[in-house]
Amino acid sequence: MTERQARERGLRVRTSVLPIASSTRGWIHGPGNEGLIKLVEDADRGVLIGATSAGPAGGEVLYGLNVAVHAEIPIDRLKHMIYTYPTFHRTVETALGALR
Repeated sequence: MTERQARERGLRVRTSVLPIASSTRGWIHGPGNEGLIKLVEDADRGVLIGATSAGPAGGEVLYGLNVAVHAEIPIDRLKHMIYTYPTFHRTVETALGALR
């Protein structure tokens, strides 16, 4: 679900948007590292309800986010997962901490 769709449904949401280049892997990748990860959380339930990933390995990053959305894994549990270093997936860890 997008942020707009969630708000139209009357959900109270928190979001974060981080550039892929902010991750160590994004920095290592160098040119062509443009992209982002955006998370949408249902603030009342504490679960992800939507995510967007665009850029290098964007589809691979989305796989884990799709599992989190469909399984309704709590944000607190996602924050304590091990995010392999250095990967583009590390941006997800940072994005979870930036939800506002």
